[in-house]
Amino acid sequence: MSQKKNPIKLIIIVCILAAAVFGLVKSGALEYLKDREKLETLIKSLGMWGPVAYIGLYAVVTTTCISVLPLTLAGGLIFGAVMGIVYTAIGACLGLSLAFLIARYIARKPIEEKFGKTEAFKKINEGVKNDGWFILATTRLLPVFPFGIQNYVYGLTPISFIQYSLLSTIFILPGTSVFVLLAGAVASGDMKTAVKMSITASLIFFALTMVTKVIAKKAKKNS
Repeated sequence: MSQKKNPIKLIIIVCILAAAVFGLVKSGALEYLKDREKLETLIKSLGMWGPVAYIGLYAVVTTTCISVLPLTLAGGLIFGAVMGIVYTAIGACLGLSLAFLIARYIARKPIEEKFGKTEAFKKINEGVKNDGWFILATTRLLPVFPFGIQNYVYGLTPISFIQYSLLSTIFILPGTSVFVLLAGAVASGDMKTAVKMSITASLIFFALTMVTKVIAKKAKKNS
């Protein structure tokens, strides 16, 4: 019975990803991702639906492993520093959560075949077993894999979905905030604030990284 289910799961995931990529291509979204000014114009033209479109696009792009940096910068420029971070965090959370669920329940076997034997995956898998969420914090703050690939790889580990989804969103915020804050401040025309915001976000990012390293080392010593 399980042998019959695996091909069906694989077909479903291939169809989902193919539909997502096809939609991005046919809608011209990929061109918008290359041209941030066009992307800004498009989202602004949607009015009150702009945030919904931005969040949805961010989630889809995250699952396809395409760089989300143009979108992240656009979020700060369009929505400002505060709401830019909020909408970006929601979009990232939805995208990374969907990728995790795909890897765990729909396309586990092909993803395991592709990444399961890599040294980085073995370290992450062992880290989850031995250190729990500490390894998640470390790899999010200091990525071992590119962001998009990590989302699928964690679906192969024993970490719980809630823990993964919540903590991933929290630990990607410092790095994401640097770009959103800078873009938001630039959009406001206040370069002094842009510099201050970027320095503050960078310091928070650095502090979280150091704290995570210390906690992880202590946890290893106690285990």
